Amino acid sequence: MSAKRPLLLFLALLPLLVQAQSPWPRSKAGFYAQAAWHFIPAYEELFSAFDGLDAYPLDRELNENTFQLYGEYGLTRKTTLLASIPVRFLKAGRFLNNFATPETQEGTLTALGNVSLGVRQALIEGNLRLTGSLRIDLPASQYDAATGLSAGYDAWTLQPTLSTGMGFGRAYWFAYAGYGWRSNGFSGVIDAGVEGGVRIKSVWLIGFSQWLHSLKDGDVALPVHNRLTGLYVDRQQWLSIGVKGIVEFNRFWGVVVSAAGAADGEWVPKRPGFGVGAYFKWD
Repeated sequence: MSAKRPLLLFLALLPLLVQAQSPWPRSKAGFYAQAAWHFIPAYEELFSAFDGLDAYPLDRELNENTFQLYGEYGLTRKTTLLASIPVRFLKAGRFLNNFATPETQEGTLTALGNVSLGVRQALIEGNLRLTGSLRIDLPASQYDAATGLSAGYDAWTLQPTLSTGMGFGRAYWFAYAGYGWRSNGFSGVIDAGVEGGVRIKSVWLIGFSQWLHSLKDGDVALPVHNRLTGLYVDRQQWLSIGVKGIVEFNRFWGVVVSAAGAADGEWVPKRPGFGVGAYFKWD
């Protein structure tokens, strides 16, 4: 891994959002492809949005799994194209007795999530870099009314972002901040974060944090059962903390493991997410 172009990999869903904000473009005609499996173990409650209520109890136990394809391609030396394709595997399981009777039904949903397309453009090069990016997320309309399971936000998302960072031989850091606009009455978000890593032989040890803040300016009316699961509802926000490990077998292949979760938030699981995957790159 080059000190000036660290390989930034993500295996839980929160880390994936951070990767797209890296300030390092790929080389011209260089590419990177990753296939990964992300999962959140069965959980029973969410971070609450109500004053005085720490946790929001769920109607049923929920499981989230995602198979994710992520890719980058260097269109020019300064311009990189990005794409992400998630397939969600969701399950509403046993009734948790938090309500007198079940409000939702037991069941599963397998569907395409929010596909992301983007471009990253180097603005200032040198030891301290500045890069701009623009990401577009396509709507994910798959929703099961009986179970309340949803595969993604039923909205377009347009997010411009600025990121900056530096490499130090066997270490690096970067930080980013952007604004995400969502259609269909969903609230806009402020998305900011930091990441840093150090290389020990063929292993990168990485820590990161992401702050996603809802502006709570939306007026979308979501189904009641969707609200009961908390899956891709409006006004979600969190402060996440996570770690990643990257093992490089050679200059082309490697594997990644990660763990990330919300230290605080609203309408997000009180349970960390984990991931494992493999990548191939050509620079």
